[in-house]
Amino acid sequence: MKGAQLALPVQLRDTASFDSYYAGPNLDAVRALQELTQPVVIFGAPGSGRSHLLQASCRAHRGAYLPLDQLYDAGVDVLGGYENSSTLFIDDTDTILDQRRWCIALLRTLDAVRVNGGRYVIALNRAPEHSRAALPDLTTRLQQCLVFGLKPLDDQHRAELLQLRAHHRGFNLPQDVTRWLLNTLPRDTGSLLHALDQLDHNALRAKRRITLPFAHAVLDPADEQTAPD
Repeated sequence: MKGAQLALPVQLRDTASFDSYYAGPNLDAVRALQELTQPVVIFGAPGSGRSHLLQASCRAHRGAYLPLDQLYDAGVDVLGGYENSSTLFIDDTDTILDQRRWCIALLRTLDAVRVNGGRYVIALNRAPEHSRAALPDLTTRLQQCLVFGLKPLDDQHRAELLQLRAHHRGFNLPQDVTRWLLNTLPRDTGSLLHALDQLDHNALRAKRRITLPFAHAVLDPADEQTAPD
């Protein structure tokens, strides 16, 4: 379908906003995506908060969001019709970088957006110069953007992130529970936030406050306590 956007069953996460994103050492990237005065590339490993930040910017700028890992099976035509987008946000771009046909289609779309006065944001797993794109011209174009590598959070930042998310969800996360989460669980952002979701869900269902014994019961399968009904 050329010249018209395909209908895409992709929605932004309800929780994806700048208010719920903990910037920590990545404040410069957040500011660039809030202002979005020129094309931006952000890169970081899975769990770095890359998709959250991309979706937050997409929501703020009312742009089009294309997660290529979800849309890959639709083929390169999925990019058709987005040349006139005022703001275009492309996630999981690494999915297609080893395929020349996809790279050509993506480069044409990005160039058209720029010529038409729009802006775009590209999310990658690694820096553009290490992305191994099948089309060198695409690598060059990505290197010409503002490029930000998302820095990993240290334990203090992880604790502040958990407190921020708990606050946005409307509950109190005690300090001893925060410390236990950091000392017990994998420390990637995705695992920690998934645990927070589990605590919130179980606390609402059981009509209980979140305490350290409650966290043990919900999250530690080896614990002798049983999860609350």
